[in-house]
Amino acid sequence: MALLHIPLNQIEEQDIIDLVAARAPETNIIEYKRETYGNALRDDLEFLADVSSLANTSGGDLIIGIAATQGIPGAPVPLTGDVDAEINRLESRARAGLQPRISLESRAVSLQGGHILVLRVGRSYNPPHRIIRENSNRFWARSTAGKYEPNVDQLRELFTLAPRIADRTRDFRASRLVRLASSDAPVTLMHNDILVLHVVPFSAFDRDTPLPMAALEQDYTSFHPIGSRQSQALKINFDGFLTMSNGNRAANVERAYVQLFRGGIVEAVDGLYVRASGQPLIPVVEVERSITGHAMRLMRNLTAIGIEGPYAVLASFLTAERARFNFAHPGDVAWYDRMGSYTDRPQYAFSEVIFDAAPADIQVCAQRMRPLLNQLAQSGGLPESVSFRNDGTFIIGR
Repeated sequence: MALLHIPLNQIEEQDIIDLVAARAPETNIIEYKRETYGNALRDDLEFLADVSSLANTSGGDLIIGIAATQGIPGAPVPLTGDVDAEINRLESRARAGLQPRISLESRAVSLQGGHILVLRVGRSYNPPHRIIRENSNRFWARSTAGKYEPNVDQLRELFTLAPRIADRTRDFRASRLVRLASSDAPVTLMHNDILVLHVVPFSAFDRDTPLPMAALEQDYTSFHPIGSRQSQALKINFDGFLTMSNGNRAANVERAYVQLFRGGIVEAVDGLYVRASGQPLIPVVEVERSITGHAMRLMRNLTAIGIEGPYAVLASFLTAERARFNFAHPGDVAWYDRMGSYTDRPQYAFSEVIFDAAPADIQVCAQRMRPLLNQLAQSGGLPESVSFRNDGTFIIGR
C-alpha cells in the first residue's frame, strides 16, 4: 500500500492513519522520516539524495512526520511550527541543489498535534539528476532496499531514457499516420482530410496500470471529440476507450473521434477542411484554437485519471486533396483576402511540444505551443501565427 494512487491535493488525515495501520513498508516509491531535515550540510545532502533517487527511478512520496523501524511505519510524530515555511525551505533547497530540476510537490496533512508533510517527487523523464550542492556531483537511484549510487552501466541507462522516449513517441505518431492515411481508423471517417492531435504521456511506454474503464464509460464530459461539447457515443475496444461525435449509430460514419489507448496516449481526429464555392480551405485560426484548447483539455483529462505529465503534444494534417490555407479570423468580412498558400504534400507532421504538466489556462498553453502554431502558419506561407496580439496574448475570440 502507498499513497501514489491518491492525488496529492486529496490526501487527508484518514489516508495517513490507514497507511500506518496497514504497516505499509518503505519501498522504492515511499520513504518515511521521523523528523524534517536539519540545516547542516550533511542534512542538505541527505535530502537531495532522497528526492533525486526517487526522481531518477520511479518517483514516489517522501513522508515526514512518521517514525519507521526497519522500514515499517510506527506512530505519527506530527511536525509543529510553521509548516508552510518548512515546505518553502525544502522546495527551495531542491531547486538550488539539483540539476536538472525535478518535479516536486508538497502537501501538509493536518493531524492531531501538527502536520504530516508529504513530498511527492514525480518520476523524471529527463534523468539523471545530480546533486550540485558544494560541487557534490553525485547521482542516486532507488530500489526496494533504499537509495544507492548507480554504477556506470546503470548511469548509461538513465542517460539514454529521454532519447528513447522521444524516438518512441515519434515512431508512434508516424505509424498512426500511416494507418490513418490508409483509412485504418477505429471508425469510418466522414472526411479524408483530417487534423490529428496526439497527446503522449512520457509514462505511456512503461505504464501497466489499467485504465479506469467503468468510470470513463459513465462520464460523457471527458475525452469528448474535437468540435463537440460531449461525446455522442462511447465504446470500449481492443485498444482502450473510444468516444465518437455522431449520436446516430445507424449512420456508421464519424466526423471526429478520440481514442484513449491503454498506455494513456490520446489520439483525437477531426475533419480538416471547409469549402467556399467548391474551394477546399484550411481555416488556420480555427485549427489553432482547436489544437490549443483540446490539447489543454486532454492533458487535464489524463491528469484527472491519474496519468500525469510530462506530456508530448503532436499535431498533424493528412491532406488527400489539394487545399488552400486561409488565415481569416471567424467573423472577418473580407475572409477571402486572407488566403495563403496551397498544400504541397499529403502529410504535415508538426514538431512536438513538451509540457511538464497540464497547463493552468489557455494562455499558458498557447504560449508553450506557439512554435508549433508558427510552423503551421509557415506551412501556409506566413512567417508566424496570426492568433496572437502584439502583446503576445492568444486570441480566443472576437
